[in-house]
Amino acid sequence: MKPTYSMQTVEVDEAVPKSRRVYFEVFGCQMNKLDAELMLEGLMQRGYQLVHDPEEAGVILYNTCSVRERAEERAVMRMTSFKRRKKEEPELILGLTGCVAQHKQEELAERAPWIDLIIGTREFDRLPDLIDEVRGESQSILATEMDSPLEFVRQRNLGPQPWHAFVSVMRGCDMVCTYCIVPTTRGKEVSRSPEVILEEVRRLAAEGVQEITFLGQTVNSYGKRLGAGGGLDTLLRGVEEIDGIHRCHFITSHPRFMRPKLIQAMADCSKVMNYLHLPVQSGSDSMLARMKRTYDRDFYLKCIERLREKMPDITLATDFIVGFPGETDEEFEESLSLVKEVGFDSGYVFQYSPRPGTVSADHLVDDIPLEVKKERNHLLLDALHTSGKARNDRFLGRTVEVIAEGPSRTDPTRWAGRARDHRIAIWPACPDDKAGSFAVVKVNRTSAATLFGERVDGPSEKPILPPEVR
Repeated sequence: MKPTYSMQTVEVDEAVPKSRRVYFEVFGCQMNKLDAELMLEGLMQRGYQLVHDPEEAGVILYNTCSVRERAEERAVMRMTSFKRRKKEEPELILGLTGCVAQHKQEELAERAPWIDLIIGTREFDRLPDLIDEVRGESQSILATEMDSPLEFVRQRNLGPQPWHAFVSVMRGCDMVCTYCIVPTTRGKEVSRSPEVILEEVRRLAAEGVQEITFLGQTVNSYGKRLGAGGGLDTLLRGVEEIDGIHRCHFITSHPRFMRPKLIQAMADCSKVMNYLHLPVQSGSDSMLARMKRTYDRDFYLKCIERLREKMPDITLATDFIVGFPGETDEEFEESLSLVKEVGFDSGYVFQYSPRPGTVSADHLVDDIPLEVKKERNHLLLDALHTSGKARNDRFLGRTVEVIAEGPSRTDPTRWAGRARDHRIAIWPACPDDKAGSFAVVKVNRTSAATLFGERVDGPSEKPILPPEVR
């Protein structure tokens, strides 16, 4: 059995004792994946080895997500499956880290006392010391302080793709969206210094990383407490000067912080991908106000207008929530109409579910029937797929440059790669295909989410953008 997020593939070294073998499963967002890589690096520096079978491990860790209840329960139930083994092997160390550990710390300590370590989102850098401390203890250790200074110096990329790396630029969130648990589990916003971030990128580039994804809960608000010259635009311009890095993008952005200087930096920097994930959540002003998103429909549309003015061929992805408390048919129709007005390339739709500890769960009634949520989910996805197919069709007969990622998950006779505007391209496998290499694909077929074609020689072409799909 492999972890949800496979950080690296290794052969088990029989010389490494079982107590120093760690199995690590990761749930949730890209920040959780990066946090797991940072934890693993700290453990490897102490002589631990990652294994992909929990039966071979003396330390079993789950890095968890609280955004949706199902993800919370999956992690806890999987940890529960080791209860019997813990009785048979008292020396086995079980640890729950991340957002669930932060959010449900007291409940977990009572519900699952056999878990040795409950480590929150701001203390995971202490993991190796905490494992040493808990060995032989009769009770679990909680490390969930939110004011702890999270300190790490990343030396290498442990992600599954050696040519790509996540880089954290900030942690926490200062927004007050009524449906979101992130400010509770991640704390207030804290930005790292530009110098430290860019030095990390240089180290990653030196070991072969070609593509960087900057991470933050509201990544484009980065640097607001750092003073002049500390914004995300500074980081993008800094990456432009780093040899070895060919592509850079950032997630997840908030419309409120899409300022002109950031948009200008995106347009100016050749390494910044022509892609932006900009969640809107709803097309209705009254819904956005209930969600406390701090912008309205017109503000969002003006952001899109400024982006396309500077980057006409930018790929735009978004998120929607359906079935938020009180959502009327008219309010939902405004979300549908926004998809047509913007012309998104892709998007995700989430059915609202109350998260304990959020304003909406505590003060609003979850009054939209599940059947209605499902219907709205399908209608909005259909609209996004129609929009995405129209946007992809403009690539027919043209070529795109991609970074080859490996065999397609659904058809191993084909390879998959990602273009510089984040589109996925699929082509018949060729002898020259190599993960992490650049390839040019001529597109002969499209779907709502994918470009299909053949590998060819020669440069890629920019698509022609008819006005109706700009």
